[in-house]
Amino acid sequence: MRTSLALLLLSLVPCLATSRKDHYRFRDDMPADEDDDHNNGYSNSILSLSRCRHNYHERTEAGMNRQINFFMHAGYVYNSMAHYFGRCDVALPGFQKFFQQLTQEQRERSETLMNYQNLRGGFITLQPVTAPSNSEWGSGRDAMIQALDLEKSVNQVEKIFTISQYITNLERVGSGLGEYMFDKLPQN
Repeated sequence: MRTSLALLLLSLVPCLATSRKDHYRFRDDMPADEDDDHNNGYSNSILSLSRCRHNYHERTEAGMNRQINFFMHAGYVYNSMAHYFGRCDVALPGFQKFFQQLTQEQRERSETLMNYQNLRGGFITLQPVTAPSNSEWGSGRDAMIQALDLEKSVNQVEKIFTISQYITNLERVGSGLGEYMFDKLPQN
């Protein structure tokens, strides 16, 4: 009985050992083993190991982080567009509402991906959100064209289709009174 228990424990020893080169369990930016004395007696493997990480490749983790940052940037741009159309000298509340909804959707998508990253044991790496390329968005048609390019970069197929239809209708009705009437239509 004792020998079978000892053999069982010895067979588990290789499973408990971890390698410094095991990329599925360690982050690349961790300090070397020589810095272990600065961790109050705890080794880096204990502090940085995500216990729930399983079959989650680092390329997938990096891709998720990249998509989170794309969504955050898109939300930032849409927020700028929404407030541009809410100004008193532009005064197109329908466009403002539409871009506010897009802002909220992008925020929700980034939050969903961040929750998934935590669920899988990944690390969320947020990058600085870059400012929009401009703060004057022109007409509703011009802003929709910018929004279409942005949606193509984050690859939201339904929004690409919807915004494409809006651009077609805005080109059909023209600027001025046509754009004003388009703004009054319930779009969502």
